[in-house]
Amino acid sequence: MYLKPTLPAIFLSMSLWAQAPAADQSQKVVATVGGKDITQADIQKMLSAFSPQDVQLFQQNPQNILSQYYLFIHLAEEADKAKLLEKSPYKEQFEGLKLQLLRNARINEENNTFPVTPEMIESSYKQHSAQYEQAKIKVIYISYAGQAVPPPGTGTAALQAAAQSALAATQGKRSEADARTLAESIVTQLRSGADFAKLVDQYSEDPVSKAAGGDFGVIKAVSEYPAELKATVFALKPGDISEPLRQPTAFYIIRLEEKGTQAMDEVREPIVQALRNEHMNQWMKDISASYQAVIKDPDFFKTFAPPALPGAPPNAAPPKR
Repeated sequence: MYLKPTLPAIFLSMSLWAQAPAADQSQKVVATVGGKDITQADIQKMLSAFSPQDVQLFQQNPQNILSQYYLFIHLAEEADKAKLLEKSPYKEQFEGLKLQLLRNARINEENNTFPVTPEMIESSYKQHSAQYEQAKIKVIYISYAGQAVPPPGTGTAALQAAAQSALAATQGKRSEADARTLAESIVTQLRSGADFAKLVDQYSEDPVSKAAGGDFGVIKAVSEYPAELKATVFALKPGDISEPLRQPTAFYIIRLEEKGTQAMDEVREPIVQALRNEHMNQWMKDISASYQAVIKDPDFFKTFAPPALPGAPPNAAPPKR
């Protein structure tokens, strides 16, 4: 749940650069900024608080990032010396940022420290085992031409047929009806004992799976494949041949090779995250239920005028959100 902040946010969250580096870190000076020596230890400490994206920016242009960082530190130190956080509107803004940081820290702590036990993981795995189904399949891919649409006002059956024929000729593909007929014929042959690999080689038009003898790989319940394809696959038994499955540009003939469930170790991290999310949703729901405002005086809120913001001129328009 916790996300590392971007570069400006990192600067805001870090303490001033007065702390001494650990004794076991190198003290070799590798740069200077504003007359200050920067050691290897300083660089390591700075980068330890950076996100991977910010580290990448540093690697691309270390001079620019070092310049920005130490300018940021200098300006923050100057503001601290001038006690600007004791003045309006900075005092109020700082309090707002502090509250936001504390709120986020509390949420992160609740999420990160919620104990997920092995028993909870095993129970969730068994309860949601359908989510972890997987199947290995082979396919034969029979393509057809896309649907042609005649110009507006010319929607006669003859023109539609002519447009479809023209598109099929241009794309070098058969019509959908012809593709279905061929696919149904292949299914009949396969269910009568024909060799799947031979029919793949003879008919399939997907070069990748065809080169692998029809192997399509593993389909998982959570894979981003069309729902109807997954439903067809998981309804089969090993060795079964599906009916032709229509997709936008082709029919798939599927043979199920094997079906099973992912090992628990393979899905342990997603289960832990799901359990944490479930806990957090309930936790936030319970807390929110305790803090539902009850309006006692509706008239007050109808006539309420907010006070002027600190430092804002009289009659200033409220800030846009």
